Amino acid sequence: MRFTSAGRLAAVASAALLLLGGAATSAQAAAPGPVVYSIDFSNPQEQDDNNLPEPYGRVWVQSPWGEETALWEHPDVGINTPTLPRYPDHGPYETRYADHPVTEVCAFVNEDDTGINIDDELAAGCVPVWGPGEYTIHGDDGSVTITLYEV
Repeated sequence: MRFTSAGRLAAVASAALLLLGGAATSAQAAAPGPVVYSIDFSNPQEQDDNNLPEPYGRVWVQSPWGEETALWEHPDVGINTPTLPRYPDHGPYETRYADHPVTEVCAFVNEDDTGINIDDELAAGCVPVWGPGEYTIHGDDGSVTITLYEV
């Protein structure tokens, strides 16, 4: 079966519309703007006097080309790493502005066990963002759940 030039033109136009429609939908779903969120740190292996994690590391959202907006960061300060089961610790959520499309949320978070044993890995990696919802990133010893209320 041979395509006529009108048939070829229709097929090309149809494919172009499908591609453009998909691109427009992705760009709209991940448009730059406010990111409203909270973060929960889970370390089931924590066994100190309060059984709460002392997390350190970084949580961020990123664009398809790798541009990042930090949502939470804390250095490892050994015995002085604060206990933090949830961020923000006061109020239901935090807001940051991402001046780029958001396609992934990432977390590389450890938990301080100074003087007890080696530090625990709570989260290591990235997951795709499809819109508001809960996104859990796992590590060897726990997890970090980022709830996006608006993105």
